[in-house]
Amino acid sequence: MKTIKVTSVSALFVALASFSVATSAHATVVDLTTSLSASGTINGALFSASDQQPAGTGFIDSFLRVQASPTEQGYNTDGGFPFDDKNPHNFQHSVLLSSLSEFNISGTEYFKFMLDANQSSGSNHTFTMTQLQFYTSNNGAQTTTSFNADGTLPLGHLAYNMNVGGGTANSVITTATGSGKYDAIVYVPVSDFNLSDKYVILYFAGQGNGGFEEWTAATNVAPIPEASAFFPVIGLLAAAFSTQFVRRRQLQQIRNS
Repeated sequence: MKTIKVTSVSALFVALASFSVATSAHATVVDLTTSLSASGTINGALFSASDQQPAGTGFIDSFLRVQASPTEQGYNTDGGFPFDDKNPHNFQHSVLLSSLSEFNISGTEYFKFMLDANQSSGSNHTFTMTQLQFYTSNNGAQTTTSFNADGTLPLGHLAYNMNVGGGTANSVITTATGSGKYDAIVYVPVSDFNLSDKYVILYFAGQGNGGFEEWTAATNVAPIPEASAFFPVIGLLAAAFSTQFVRRRQLQQIRNS
């Protein structure tokens, strides 16, 4: 795994209390819609609003895409589409734990995951994440939909749970104005994960108005853009080739005249 030292993000979490709104002694709401520098923590995971990177279809290699209204849930797997996960499997699939890059923030190693929220309402472009759980497993094709009594799923070793014991007291509110940027950046400590397992599984649930959400992870594998992303480049290459062909033919006609 590749380790990346992060300095700018460290500053975001120096004064987390000013961005995390505690609704009670046992509930935390992290509102990432207040500014691009908004951030907060829940159960050891770091959440921030901006990472200054392009996102959306064609830019990121999403491993989980989910869509439903007014609530939705899903997790990445090669086995099918157990909840509100969307076809096809190039947007919803297993993730190798060994492929994740590590980020050092103030001396702690983290894995980095990014949410691109995309809600379809003309007026309400926010998405509220009410559940976020990470698991590790040697089975990358699970399809269970049965929850344990504590709100977790029997997907393997639980690495992180935003709402320990169940419920939706802790939540994260993000902007959701369409594909094009990350709306939530999540750093989860590497020490929480069982590194002897092969796959990492992300389960999440939330409230929106019908648009889709998609997740990607920072990995040491370069994403492969969709074919549509190549079309402008292909067009430019075709135009350049056509121009060169015409010029060569004109020069050849001049030489032969």
